[in-house]
Amino acid sequence: MAVKKQWYDIIAPKMFGEKVVGETMAVEPKQLIGRTLEVNLIEMIQDYSKFYIKMKLRIDRIEGQKAFTKLVGHDTMTERVYRMVQRHGRRVDVVQDLATKDGVKVRVKTVFVLLKRVGTSMKDATRKVAKEAVDEVLKDCTFEDLVEMVISGELASIVRKACNKVYPVASIEIRKTEVLG
Repeated sequence: MAVKKQWYDIIAPKMFGEKVVGETMAVEPKQLIGRTLEVNLIEMIQDYSKFYIKMKLRIDRIEGQKAFTKLVGHDTMTERVYRMVQRHGRRVDVVQDLATKDGVKVRVKTVFVLLKRVGTSMKDATRKVAKEAVDEVLKDCTFEDLVEMVISGELASIVRKACNKVYPVASIEIRKTEVLG
């Protein structure tokens, strides 16, 4: 006997206006809970300049034929990072685990490119300044504020200003965020 599957609309989180961003099928609604998916940011905010950002959503509750999601992170397309790194620059990656003001544990991965080839000590100095800048910002903001700052580029510009005091930064991107736990 064939099992009848039903279609469910996938709804974006409240911070993105609870729009329908996709659909999926399942036999029972409880099978959907915990399922993760990647949605391009264009589908949620209609800003085509942010085509390279993918949002990670996890289905956390079902109401009727609607699957409501919560945001669990974002990712930048690898092609975007490849384009940032030019021949004579130096890539610096920063990975740090932090907690926002509302208690959400987040891993933030930042990548930036220094203007010229520099030694390890200069890369370490800029990495340290970048960590301090992100730490300072996250101490005073909620998870929703963090997401807005990443999408708008505000967090990247704060880190750039801090790092430029040590050595000129060619380009910068908050490459990835992940909710831990």
